Amino acid sequence: MLINFFGIFAQDEVDSIIPIDSTTIKITISVPNFTLIDSDTIQLGEDDELICDSYTALGKPHVYDALHSFNRRKMDYFGGYLNVKINAALERVRSKGFQSDIKKLYIQIDPLTLTVYWIAVVGPSEDGNCYACVDSRGSANGGLGAVNPQVPKMHYKYPQMKPVLLLDFNEDVIQCYEGNGTPLSSYCTYVNIRQKFYKYATNCYNTEADSVLVQLEYNNTGIDTFNSDDVEKKQIAKKATASSYKKYKVKSGDTLSVIARKYHTSISAIKRTNHLRSDIIQIGQILKIP
Repeated sequence: MLINFFGIFAQDEVDSIIPIDSTTIKITISVPNFTLIDSDTIQLGEDDELICDSYTALGKPHVYDALHSFNRRKMDYFGGYLNVKINAALERVRSKGFQSDIKKLYIQIDPLTLTVYWIAVVGPSEDGNCYACVDSRGSANGGLGAVNPQVPKMHYKYPQMKPVLLLDFNEDVIQCYEGNGTPLSSYCTYVNIRQKFYKYATNCYNTEADSVLVQLEYNNTGIDTFNSDDVEKKQIAKKATASSYKKYKVKSGDTLSVIARKYHTSISAIKRTNHLRSDIIQIGQILKIP
């Protein structure tokens, strides 16, 4: 069987797709049952947030290019807006006074429905870095040869931020459709989806300004319109203002850990808010609780 594959799409902020050699097609492939990850089994920290979402490429032009448009593709802005939704969650973490981090990212693809399911865990950073945002580049059937040249240009969008590889997604998805979405009568090959996700670390907490400042080159945080990506913005996630702090008078037997649990915050947040250099507190001391 010959597969009528789709064309090549160059990536700027969209994903590229590269046709495979149809001469390698030999045997019929059976599609296994698809089972979703149970999000209830994912362990979360006290201040972590879990995000679950999905999108379906079926019915879209160039279905396998649409399938791996994890954020969105430039030709029609179709995609899962994974970056946007995760970045919005990271801002929520920072708005609570924490250094933000995306800790886990899970991606599953159902080949029969062309549906992408994803789960992300975001929360306070535990390594001292503030991970301000996430971005990715990838390819269908292009492999690392197509993905790696896109990565430096992506990193260039985040000056003075350190890229940290979050997930190197690499899955051979059984091809159940032609490129135009026509169902195939039998399945004889795969479409390789390769996507590199990076999170970007920066010293984004400003003690003097009492805020978290994140400079992004284009709108990618979830508070902007999806179709606007040509405006340079400074996204500011304000910490709680002084008037909104609770005040707590330290009593005998108190520790920062005890106080943090009582008010559902973190030790680092209390120390940062009160400019504490150690975990030592004194009886009668007044603490601001974020």
